[in-house]
Amino acid sequence: MILANSRASLLPLWRYAIAQCTNLWNLILNSLRKQRRLSQEDTAEKSTRVPTPKAPPRHITYWPVPGSWQRREHPNWSNSVFQVPENPPHGTIYYVTKGKQISCGATAHVELLPSGHVIKYPKSNPYNPTEEDNHRRDMRTEAEIYQRIGECPYVPKLIDWDPESCCLTLENFEKGNLAVYLTSSASISSEIRRQWTLQAASAVSALHMADVIHCDVAPRNFLLNGSLNLHIADFAGSSAAGSPNTIAAGARFQPPGWSWHLPAKAADDIFALGSVMYFIMVGEEPYAELPEADVEKLFQEGKFPQWASQHKCWSLYF
Repeated sequence: MILANSRASLLPLWRYAIAQCTNLWNLILNSLRKQRRLSQEDTAEKSTRVPTPKAPPRHITYWPVPGSWQRREHPNWSNSVFQVPENPPHGTIYYVTKGKQISCGATAHVELLPSGHVIKYPKSNPYNPTEEDNHRRDMRTEAEIYQRIGECPYVPKLIDWDPESCCLTLENFEKGNLAVYLTSSASISSEIRRQWTLQAASAVSALHMADVIHCDVAPRNFLLNGSLNLHIADFAGSSAAGSPNTIAAGARFQPPGWSWHLPAKAADDIFALGSVMYFIMVGEEPYAELPEADVEKLFQEGKFPQWASQHKCWSLYF
């Protein structure tokens, strides 16, 4: 009897507690539904919001990221060193290296592989896909020219060509390019200089025999091996079998009347060869002390520095 009365007295209390729990549960459910609805609306807004386009960067900086080849050399380096940042600064392009950088042109990276060969691959440019396509096109042109020339004692040996990645692998020339070597060497014998002029002429002749016009015959595009023999290189902007060139020589290597509107001619290379020969024999470019505009004017007038060996190259235009 006492137990029954006790249960009866607790019944209203239980009903009240259950009602409060029910109200609290409904409040929680309503809050969760509201949060979910707001989240869906926010997601929909984000998905339809058009991102503000950024203007193309005025300057692009290429930032190297160590490749797998450096993991073997530096096993204690953190993994973060080998990772490309997810959100690079605007105008910065990260790229994974394949070897040690030895040169960097306008269109390609040039690196020394652990194997001792040189690899050349096109620069990427997500800010300008057309420019990136042009870089890859120039690499395909260069590969075609190496294949067209074949084995030649005056041209670097082609080791490999990957058409998918547009990567060229070439033999290495440990003495670097003629421009740097000649200006940084204390003394170079007249015999070596004469050898270089003959090899430069033979190199340009070999290109023309293969229906290739270099279009940028200059000291920086001649390489020296360990025996100081000269080889011509860098055909990325050259003309092959009449194809349009995408590179041109500087004012001191450019014939009078040259224009982008005119097709490349073998005579253009021969004129530039005269300036290269002058550089080899004298140690500086023609009219090195004058501004380029003055040099162009002098060339137009047929006035050249006095040096017999290259005058025949220059006189082709007169």
